[in-house]
Amino acid sequence: MARITLIAFGTRGDAQPAIALGKGLRANGHQVKVLASAHFKHWVESHGLEAAVTDINIQAIMESEGGQDWVERGHNRLIQLRIMRRLLLQSGLQMAQDAWEACQGAEVIISSFTSDIYAVSIAEKLGARHVSAPLQPTLMSTRDGNVLLNAPVPNRVSLVNYIFGKILIEPAAWRLYGDLTNQFRQEILKLPPQSHRQNKAARQEMLIVHAYSKHVVPHPKDWPDNYHTAGYFFLDEERRWQPPDDLLGFIENGPRPICIGFGSMTGRDPRHMTDVVRRAVKRSGRRAVLLSGWGKIGEAELPGTIYCLRQAPHSWLFPRMAAVVHHGGAGSTAAGLRAGVPSILIPHFGDQPFWANRVEGLGVGPKGILRHRLMPENLADAIVEATTNPDIEHKAAELGKKIQAEDGVSKAVELIEAYIA
Repeated sequence: MARITLIAFGTRGDAQPAIALGKGLRANGHQVKVLASAHFKHWVESHGLEAAVTDINIQAIMESEGGQDWVERGHNRLIQLRIMRRLLLQSGLQMAQDAWEACQGAEVIISSFTSDIYAVSIAEKLGARHVSAPLQPTLMSTRDGNVLLNAPVPNRVSLVNYIFGKILIEPAAWRLYGDLTNQFRQEILKLPPQSHRQNKAARQEMLIVHAYSKHVVPHPKDWPDNYHTAGYFFLDEERRWQPPDDLLGFIENGPRPICIGFGSMTGRDPRHMTDVVRRAVKRSGRRAVLLSGWGKIGEAELPGTIYCLRQAPHSWLFPRMAAVVHHGGAGSTAAGLRAGVPSILIPHFGDQPFWANRVEGLGVGPKGILRHRLMPENLADAIVEATTNPDIEHKAAELGKKIQAEDGVSKAVELIEAYIA
């Protein structure tokens, strides 16, 4: 049995699948540690896993000026990269140092999109096996536009996608993290600097286990054999959660409502976002459950057609809804698709536009609405389309059944154990 450290920097949507995978590995006898933000420590430990914590507070980062810029201007890719570089200058080296400390004694390191670059160096220094378990397609070029982030020819197989990926997608992480990685290698690990080519070669040699469904993102034929698509890593916690009686009454006292929530996405004017939601719900003629989350939407007087609460397990709430509206984070997207109800995505930045394109391409929801273009009118139109189009409803239900039949954690554990044997 192996000593394993999972690096799960980020929001709840990043930590939750790591905990799910950690539980699966622990059930097979492995010693598992999860590195996450300090406010997730009790949550990690409540699932029987060892917690390593970082003082980097992702919520504080998202609520900072830089974080709010990221949310509000992240639709512009050039601005998004500048903001990410600025945030990494503030916290990136500390993240790498915290990962280094958490990985002491580990025989296996499991990283993901935000930590792969420097986790390669930690694994090299420790002589540990390295696995990546990203929640979105890894930055490896492919002809398949269904898989490539920001593909110029989405939903099609094209050489144009492959060339675009080689030139822009594969080098993207090094452009962001390269200087930081070499500073970390030289100052902390006492290793020689690394070139992009060396780092890329190391990342492409490790085991890659994608934590999403092949029914949502097909596994491309032109990826190497050490790249796998396991299925989503779900952590179902509805048994631990008791829904308020008035929430149950609201759901049952009328047609199924829709759920609206933007998770960790903050903004400078939550009252404006609340007003957009309120007017859109009224215009659509539906009822809604509003999840306020970190973004603090809902902190205003709301009509009786909208029920507001901070959060609820998606695995409990989403199947009871007529449709779900969210920001397009990987975790929220997974939960909505598994619930078998139509999805309406309002992407802000990062991989969120990719998931919006997949939802539209699969026919399980209308075209996504970029956050800076969100208005009561277009949100209401999307809600009406999602809840009255029988084709969308049928495809969403069928996709939900396929995802429910998968066990991504078990498949991932099987692949990891074969790799480290």
